[in-house]
Amino acid sequence: MAGLGIGPEQFALFRIADPDQRARALEDTLAPGLFRLGSELASGLSRVVGGTLTAEAGRLVRRRDEPPHEVLVAFYAGDKGYRSAPHLALAVTRAHLHARVVARAAADRGGGMRRTLLRESQNLARKGKPFRKLRSYSGWDHEELPETAPAHSAAFWCELADELAAPASAGGIDVGVAWTAEEARSLAVGDVLGVFRDLAPLYKLLAAAR
Repeated sequence: MAGLGIGPEQFALFRIADPDQRARALEDTLAPGLFRLGSELASGLSRVVGGTLTAEAGRLVRRRDEPPHEVLVAFYAGDKGYRSAPHLALAVTRAHLHARVVARAAADRGGGMRRTLLRESQNLARKGKPFRKLRSYSGWDHEELPETAPAHSAAFWCELADELAAPASAGGIDVGVAWTAEEARSLAVGDVLGVFRDLAPLYKLLAAAR
């Protein structure tokens, strides 16, 4: 396959109805390929954010009698794993490819990320074009895409900040940009890096605030 190597065969794995069969297919086929892509992207993303990022295969979420809905590779700084730090993520779901910035509430123990978002809410709202296609994935059911976020509003960024104050087990922020499965077929590495470049100001704010 051309481009990123994410095409119809990969998206078709999410149509496997049996939870165990889908999990095995994703683990055996999509996850290794996505991690290889992530390893190739890591150096470029490190240049985008101005610091060394490590690629790590995301944990496949498996719930009883429910098939996995997402496979991702995460990019983070430090040595404690992506779940304990703000991170970038490249994720594949049933019908979309996603570039996202994620920070779990548990990663903001001192509240620095929340305070930074509140302080910078006006500046983030003025970013304009880089955030025009931004969506918030908090609570997403992996079906219809979330609505495009009102990123031009400081109130939106303040609401995101409040998500970091939610209980550690459920709170946090998860925002990004999506491509359809059809669009993903023709994407190149440069296209993906370009979108992460747009998202980088948010990631750098969160990373610096820890």
